[in-house]
Amino acid sequence: MNVEKAAVVGLGVIGGSLAKALNAAGIEVMGIDMDDETLLKARKDGVISHDSFNINEGDEKYFEPLKKADVVFLAIPVMDIVPVMRRLAPFFKKDAVVTDTGGTKRFLVNSINFELPEGVEFIGGHPMAGSEKSGYDHSREDLFLNAPYILTPTPENTKTSVETLKKVVSKIGAIPYVVAAEEHDRIIAAVSHLPQVVATSLAAAIGELDEGGEWLKLAGRGFKDTTRIAASSFKIWRDVFITNGDEIIKMIRLYEKKLEELAEAIESKDEGRIKKIFYEAKRCVERGENCGGGHRGQKEN
Repeated sequence: MNVEKAAVVGLGVIGGSLAKALNAAGIEVMGIDMDDETLLKARKDGVISHDSFNINEGDEKYFEPLKKADVVFLAIPVMDIVPVMRRLAPFFKKDAVVTDTGGTKRFLVNSINFELPEGVEFIGGHPMAGSEKSGYDHSREDLFLNAPYILTPTPENTKTSVETLKKVVSKIGAIPYVVAAEEHDRIIAAVSHLPQVVATSLAAAIGELDEGGEWLKLAGRGFKDTTRIAASSFKIWRDVFITNGDEIIKMIRLYEKKLEELAEAIESKDEGRIKKIFYEAKRCVERGENCGGGHRGQKEN
């Protein structure tokens, strides 16, 4: 399918960046949001088309232009995706590809319990790019440049739809990877969700000790780098924690074991064990640097 027009639902930092990147790639973008000011900004920037609309409009006649979109991106919190998709489904173009940008996938596969219009296919998507900032004002055209972009098709998806989405992902400068939904949730619990848990819990712990913020005045780059994502959107991460909780808990338990191992080594002043853990960590970081932070999924050319 030749994609001439895309719709982006949710013009936050991810959706806004998608809209900008798609527009720069020569694809007309219809923006759909619940905030008139955001829509106005995106129109003024020349990023979205005149037929963009507020999803909270009472009269659904405003949804009719959606029937022109070849691809629809749902760039909204995970637990909002299915209700919004159900509401917009009657207006999807025949043979359109619908995708999302959420951080969990099994939940979506198991939750889409309604019929999509003839020929319409849903394929899960997850760009591995983002920011602790939120909102359209922090969106960037180059956010996805050289970033892994995970696609999680099911056996029910056609090769044509998967290829269409891969081409669009490549057009915005991202690198498509195809991964099963279950494997996605397991991998991402380790490399994305656990880091958020660590940053959030570390910042919360230090916050309890330093209510006045005096200690933070002395914090260097290490603390700031480690806790940067603790400022991320609660709503986004609430949904992720709830919908991928089983995999996240497994990773937390594994992390607890490694913390306890390090604590015991420090307590016993066991230099050899401390060194072993440090070098294990260093090798992991170097592997990530050498492969560009890639994933175990099938890289698509």
